[in-house]
Amino acid sequence: MRNYTAYAVTRLDGALLHSSICAGLMTTGLTKSPIVHFKVLAGVQPHPVWALDDLAVEIFSYCQAAKQAGVSDTHLQVSVTGSLVSVENFSNIIAGYIEWHIPSSQLRTEAERVLSKMRRNGKTSWPVESLSLPVQSR
Repeated sequence: MRNYTAYAVTRLDGALLHSSICAGLMTTGLTKSPIVHFKVLAGVQPHPVWALDDLAVEIFSYCQAAKQAGVSDTHLQVSVTGSLVSVENFSNIIAGYIEWHIPSSQLRTEAERVLSKMRRNGKTSWPVESLSLPVQSR
């Protein structure tokens, strides 16, 4: 059986389940990059998604604002475009772009305030837990 890695583009339209977010640092060589893992409910199934670097910070900020506002776990409606990175029997969705469909301008404003603060403070306010992308099924 051949062992190879394949790449494809994927899009999920649904609810970003803000209670599912897990944030930390991914260590690659000497670099420590922000990374988040979260789920998007599209249809009847929640789909696991990963995001890196500035997009990770943006997603984390919106989830923090949603938690602080006490909105339902399905309130953050999104369209996520990403790459489906697969090996023989396992796949990861790596988000490359997210479009927010949030009716509340107050929540959007708060999320942007949290994002601005996170960007100003850099990694000093980012969770330090080490996270790794899974590369095989568990």
